[in-house]
Amino acid sequence: MTKQTNTPELRFPEFKNEWSKLTMNDFLMEDKQYGTQKDTNFPIVTSSRQGLYIQNKYFEGDRSFANKNVTFSIVPINYFTYRHMSDDDIFKFNINKFNTPILVSKEYPVFTVKNTFSQNFIFYELNNNIRFLKFCRIQKKGGTRTRLYFKNLLQYQTYFPNYEEQQKIGVFFYKLDQQIELEEKKLELLEQQKRGYMQKIFSQQLRFKDENGNDYPEWKKKKLDDVANYRRGSFPQPYGNKKWYDEKNGEPFVQVVDVDKNMKLHDKTKQKISDLAKPKSVKGFKGDIVVTLQGSIGRVAILQYDAYIDRTLLLINSFKIKMNKNYFKYVLYLLFLREKERAPGGTIKTITKAVLSNFEIDIPTLEEQNKIGMFFNEIDNLIELQNNKINHLKHRKQGLLQKMFV
Repeated sequence: MTKQTNTPELRFPEFKNEWSKLTMNDFLMEDKQYGTQKDTNFPIVTSSRQGLYIQNKYFEGDRSFANKNVTFSIVPINYFTYRHMSDDDIFKFNINKFNTPILVSKEYPVFTVKNTFSQNFIFYELNNNIRFLKFCRIQKKGGTRTRLYFKNLLQYQTYFPNYEEQQKIGVFFYKLDQQIELEEKKLELLEQQKRGYMQKIFSQQLRFKDENGNDYPEWKKKKLDDVANYRRGSFPQPYGNKKWYDEKNGEPFVQVVDVDKNMKLHDKTKQKISDLAKPKSVKGFKGDIVVTLQGSIGRVAILQYDAYIDRTLLLINSFKIKMNKNYFKYVLYLLFLREKERAPGGTIKTITKAVLSNFEIDIPTLEEQNKIGMFFNEIDNLIELQNNKINHLKHRKQGLLQKMFV
């Protein structure tokens, strides 16, 4: 058993003192101010795991008129707030970084810290320390939700360095978060550029030229049935029967959850199929195309490895005409996107065979298909590199958090 110490594994070299065990009651101060939007004109904000968001931007539709006379808690600038209920024992503490006080639900506690403690250090302590997660779990008193009332938060004990070391740790992670945020904005810009190019290229506002600078022939339209051979995957029922799975010796089994947003499968599937289930499923081979038909509908991937395919996915394993697979996957993605946009509320529960057979595919020459497929592949490679960079930074942050806190 590892002996508990009161200093972290990794420290800035100028600090040598022991950390002190303190209770949150020693330095957190609750703030109870209330007001309506009509009286204060402060924005109404939702506290989420992604941060604080203006309510009208976070939810669809304008709720401001209905909320004008509702009483809210006021969160002054640089004060903390959090949603006090959780379905998975995780709570996200947010700091008001808007240039104005904000309004949140009266159910959300609001608090600040004494001047002799670092706000940033406490932010990372509450949001990232495993010790605090364990504390939250013991707050569960039955039912499906955990409630962390402010009076209970005040009972949490942990170790703190002196103010100077708190400050240095807090600023260090704040700068690391700023770097992650900057890289995420670069990723968002790349994804926006991709969407813009897709709209213009597949609507033929932008066209590639041939090697001599001449226009390619006009695109033709064909039904999906005339372009590709496809079928739904399959899997024996019920899903929960353990005999259908073999994690040790089984082969990859692709479900909706295994198809990533970057048009690839995850490196490993969540589950592996047993020999007993294989005859009741459908096998896809490396290079085949799959598209999700339920759940996260319209995710497309070219298989990087042989795998059995679930009935919630469509498998395209050959073509009836000359077709570049990379071009086809982007066309398919766009078709499903348009289908979702036409659906009530932008949501589809599933795609039927009748709808699939009526999908119309725009068919350029094979040479132009190759150029379009290569162009978007290059953008996707940039997006993947940027994603990897962000994941590396987040992984580095998590490793440092574990080593620099007690």
